[in-house]
Amino acid sequence: MFKRLFGKKKIVEDKAFTSDFDDALKRYFGVPTGRIEYEFKDKKGNVIPPSYAFEGAYNEWKTIQSIWDRRSVIFSAVDEIYLHEMSNAQIINRFVIDRYPEKALSFSDSYAVDADFENVDFLASLAKCHFFLSNYEESISLAKKALEIENDHKYAQIALADSLHLTSKHDEAHEIYEDILKNSKLKEWDKEEINSIEIIDFNNDILNSSVYAVGLLSNDLTDEATWEKAAEEFYHCPYFRSQHAFWLLKNDQSLRGMAKLMSCTQEFPWFKDAIINAKSGILQFREQMGTNDLWEDELKYLSEIIEKNNW
Repeated sequence: MFKRLFGKKKIVEDKAFTSDFDDALKRYFGVPTGRIEYEFKDKKGNVIPPSYAFEGAYNEWKTIQSIWDRRSVIFSAVDEIYLHEMSNAQIINRFVIDRYPEKALSFSDSYAVDADFENVDFLASLAKCHFFLSNYEESISLAKKALEIENDHKYAQIALADSLHLTSKHDEAHEIYEDILKNSKLKEWDKEEINSIEIIDFNNDILNSSVYAVGLLSNDLTDEATWEKAAEEFYHCPYFRSQHAFWLLKNDQSLRGMAKLMSCTQEFPWFKDAIINAKSGILQFREQMGTNDLWEDELKYLSEIIEKNNW
């Protein structure tokens, strides 16, 4: 009894949190393969698991269902320890995949130095940032500059192909995607069948492209579970989010589709395709239901953005 009252408190690891933490840390640093090594200690020097080292984040994590919001909590928690150790390229990528591309661009404007613009990783990260901000021509320019330094830099290739695709240069984009696949470790896999998620999974380091993912999933054979699994990879991408919504709308899931589309417009108000189609969707719903007051605040929000941008 006394041992129970006064004995040493046993530390029990939450393995689910550790799994999420390990995955988030790899994405945070932009390291798809291997494992990021770490060791956390309490005040007495005892080694403790992540759930004890980041107790506040862990308690918040337990209340969240979506993997992307769980990652965001972990990102914020580890910033205090790791952010100052990261390269400018890594910091930009950290903000982009956490749904803060504007913050990433602001960071670049404030802290990038001349040497960064000769660094292939920085150029690729900034190209990716501009892609997510719909600045496709700037993304293409930066990606091409990166590829002049290192002609097979995968992340620069992906940024270039994604931006080319969304500027209607589909053939050029697809040539790059095919080249990436040809030089990937797919040829080393001894598997008769490889599914779409395996190709686009960050951890497999094959072709982690939101645009390519949409191309793979946009067919009648893809089910909602596969789209949701892909969303775990690309929820930070407004193009993917809007295309997921369009797929739902096309497959008779109108309310879910509109909810996803509106969520995209709230988080990425610069993404024209989502804004225009969300407004059109609301007007169609109003016409079908014979009402003029459905989604009134949302329609005002969208109309103001469209007017401001002269879309």
